[in-house]
Amino acid sequence: MNKSDYSKYQITQALINLLQKTPIENITITSLVTKAKVSRNAFYNNYQSIEDVLKEVYQQAHQKTFQHKYKDISYFTSDEAILDFIHFFDDNTALLLALNKWDLLPYISKYNTDCILQSLNQSNNSFVHQYKEYFMIYYTVSYFQICYYWILSNKKETALELFQIIKQLQNQQFEKRNNS
Repeated sequence: MNKSDYSKYQITQALINLLQKTPIENITITSLVTKAKVSRNAFYNNYQSIEDVLKEVYQQAHQKTFQHKYKDISYFTSDEAILDFIHFFDDNTALLLALNKWDLLPYISKYNTDCILQSLNQSNNSFVHQYKEYFMIYYTVSYFQICYYWILSNKKETALELFQIIKQLQNQQFEKRNNS
């Protein structure tokens, strides 16, 4: 690992650790570089702001959870996808709440959209390929929004209960379509 990569790693790990105990508005560049054990120069050689670090930490967390799974289109319609969304939000609550406080939800929305659309562009399914934006919205935006509301409401339900709620919502929708 070169010096720049090492500094970036230290900074992102420090931010993740700080977010577990410190509200984002109380995290300064000084506290971040102190926790990371790197110089301010190392910070500014890699980032312009804490916002940039937040974005990178989000990308890393997203890739860790979803990177290889988007390649299979059946993933989007699976229970595994729902569970992954729930666990992603559960594991990254502090980060996601910090992104919310910094008004970075449009950034993560665009990042998620770009990742998913890139994957769907590879689809051999002509219908999905033609209507990839609708497919993505139908299968992923609702999971994202539900999980986002879940963390904003202090996770009133357990992860398993949330999964069961989402499945029940899907069943309700399926029943409604079949009864029409």
